[in-house]
Amino acid sequence: MRTMLLAFFLPLLALADEPAEAPAELAEIPAVDQVIAERVAALPPPAEPAVPKGVTMAISSEDPRAQKAVQHGMVCLHTGWDFEAYRHFCMALRADPNCLMAHWGVGLALMHGKQDLQEARQAALERMLALVEHGVGTDLEKRYAFALSKLLTEGPVAAGEAFTAAAREYRGDPQLTLLTCLITRGADADEKLLEAVEKHPDLTWLRYGYLAMRAEEDSRDEELEMARQLASEAPEYPPYYHLLGHYEWRCGNHARAAHAFGRAADLYAGWMRDNGLDAVDCPSWTKAESYRAVALASKGEYETALAVADAVAAIEVPLDRADSNGGRMLMWEGRTLPVRVLLRRGEPGDMARAAKVLPPLEEVEEFGKKSLALWSYQVHSSVVAGRLAIEQKDLPAANEIALDVTRIGENFVKTREIGIRTGESSHWLRAFKAFEVMAAEFRGLIGMEGVEGTEGPSVSAGSWFQAAADRQERATLMMPPAVLLPMEVRLADYYVARSEAAKAIEVLESGLEDHPNDCELLNGLLEICESEGMTAEAAEWRRRIEALGEH
Repeated sequence: MRTMLLAFFLPLLALADEPAEAPAELAEIPAVDQVIAERVAALPPPAEPAVPKGVTMAISSEDPRAQKAVQHGMVCLHTGWDFEAYRHFCMALRADPNCLMAHWGVGLALMHGKQDLQEARQAALERMLALVEHGVGTDLEKRYAFALSKLLTEGPVAAGEAFTAAAREYRGDPQLTLLTCLITRGADADEKLLEAVEKHPDLTWLRYGYLAMRAEEDSRDEELEMARQLASEAPEYPPYYHLLGHYEWRCGNHARAAHAFGRAADLYAGWMRDNGLDAVDCPSWTKAESYRAVALASKGEYETALAVADAVAAIEVPLDRADSNGGRMLMWEGRTLPVRVLLRRGEPGDMARAAKVLPPLEEVEEFGKKSLALWSYQVHSSVVAGRLAIEQKDLPAANEIALDVTRIGENFVKTREIGIRTGESSHWLRAFKAFEVMAAEFRGLIGMEGVEGTEGPSVSAGSWFQAAADRQERATLMMPPAVLLPMEVRLADYYVARSEAAKAIEVLESGLEDHPNDCELLNGLLEICESEGMTAEAAEWRRRIEALGEH
């Protein structure tokens, strides 16, 4: 299939721009019904995306319903709502089974994960190939299909080149600019996409694409304002509120971030109710609620954060849906969320509480055939047990658990290829990076207990905490952080224990660069300044702490 795609496309791209008449039947390929999953076919028609102006690309189809549905699907596709995009493309196929761009849309919408929809994706791609072979579609549409085939067969570099060539030929298509910039991520991608945004200020989905592309960079005031404007222009569209929440949180406006994520979650919940769906069908809801809990924890509202986290973690995932995107989001992200909030807070009793959150492995063993998430459960359970041993001053037990954590990590890393093959690579990588941070932090906490016969923490504690801080990276894909506590907090505790207040202040202030207005960093600075008699500095940190509720 993969090599066939390019073999067919290369000569067909030279055909005239006029679309050929769609074939009445496509022999020896999947029926269009195979592209539309049964559970999607049973749903009501999807609503038009609640944005002011959608995609205006001309879609070759004799049925105007198919044309509109493809345009609506493209809006959802460009704003990260893949399942809703798939529903719109399926609606187009119902109206016109030979609509080339509807097949293209399904292929792209179902590209990442979605093990339960692989057959639908494969059927869409085979039908797309056959349609192009029969000359269906305009030259522009064939270029879109060719770029998708490049993405499948050769990867993003080749696909980027294909989209770039198409964009040079069709300079008036802002969608091509967006796809080219998102796929190539070239040195001038930001600049090119911003130029397109300024040229098409009425296209909110184009602004979303620009902000999504920059979501992992240092946030700037103008980008935050763009995100706020986006949400105000489309107040009923949940992806824009999640985007806004991400930018508010990255800028240290945790109260506003929590409100935006709450609004996104409410809108997704309304969409689920209207369509008879649940959280397993809506990974974006789990993602928004998880990020809301993180934003609340970042401003110190731990009990509210835990209430949100507990509600998400309590949602059951049916075994037959464990390999869906929504099931995976609940299992990897939602189920571990309360534990991660408790690990961040770390007050007396929190580890005992965390130890009761994750299910015993024997209770969820059957899910191991569907997902690697059980490895994440084991990592979190072991770290919690180790932290509990430290809390109880049982250092021999803590050291034994540390060895066990290392063994778990050595076995966990061996499963990476499985994660790639089964479509869990992003979840796997996120969890493994979190493991590296948590394992180093745990070793540092053991070192903070000191060495028998000496006073103060061992030198190794500082090295472990520094390693944890170095490994703590920004989350991708507008996900909340996997490890919630900035590791600069731990490193500062080490320097305070060694009576190096100036160094501790330096570390905490450095932490604020990546974690603006994090309450634990601010509280640490306040405590040090007060203990050191730094009255003016303490007053400033107190003012910033008091302002957390306002922003």
